[in-house]
Amino acid sequence: MNNRAKILIYFLLTVTLFALTGCNLPSAEQNSFQTRVAGTVAAENAVNPSAEIKDIQPPPPENPIPTLTATLSPTFTLTPTITASPTITLTSTLEAPMASVSTNTNCRTGPDTVFDNIGALLVGEQAEVVGQTIGGWYWIIKNPDRSGECWLWAHYATVTGPTEGLPFYDPPPTPTPAFNWSGVWSVMIGPAEGGFHTSHTMNTAVTGRAFTGSIDFGGVVITYNGTISDDYLSVSGNWQEDVDETGPFKLYAQGASQFQGNYSDGGAFALCGTRSGFGFPPSPCYRP
Repeated sequence: MNNRAKILIYFLLTVTLFALTGCNLPSAEQNSFQTRVAGTVAAENAVNPSAEIKDIQPPPPENPIPTLTATLSPTFTLTPTITASPTITLTSTLEAPMASVSTNTNCRTGPDTVFDNIGALLVGEQAEVVGQTIGGWYWIIKNPDRSGECWLWAHYATVTGPTEGLPFYDPPPTPTPAFNWSGVWSVMIGPAEGGFHTSHTMNTAVTGRAFTGSIDFGGVVITYNGTISDDYLSVSGNWQEDVDETGPFKLYAQGASQFQGNYSDGGAFALCGTRSGFGFPPSPCYRP
């Protein structure tokens, strides 16, 4: 039973009590009844307090206590940013090998004096080395006098710098000589100023640029040993008769099958020749 129903019952009991009082109940009984009713109500209230009382709230204070509200400020956590620095790799650059010479040295189109001379490396100059030969007789360098490359004899050369990786060059084909000095020649010998010339036979041979020749003067043999020039157009050297007599000589190519020249035997003499049916070179036979 809820509290409202109980209160209603108590009210009805009270009304009934007043009604009985009005019916002239004896005073003692009336008082006893009233006492019992009041006790019952008080006991009931003690056991089950009225819901109406429980619902009553005290009035709000005139100055309410403010409610403190904590405002949380956001906390920012800074994460460091790592910036990668580029790694610098140092690569050592090897210098190109350089050649210098102790004596002015010709530079040619190939590894021999039969090849054309197209430049020279002088004392105090340097040239970059771009190649080498098997055996180390020649260095191939950048031509110090013009574009392109040339072959430098290693005898007077000093190379500084790394040479291990240099390529090996094969010799180019030997050039065709501008003049062929080997063979059998008809020669004339006489005074430089002209006059009587004696015709003889000279046999010659060529090995590289080495020239050899001989003339048989009726049992007296004169030999000639010389060196052919770079352009193959002249020969210079010494002649020798027996052991004691010797002297210089020089020959000059003329045309394809003639030569002029000279030799010395205490004086100047003419020496000229021809072959293959050509006549002797026009006068003078002598050429200094």
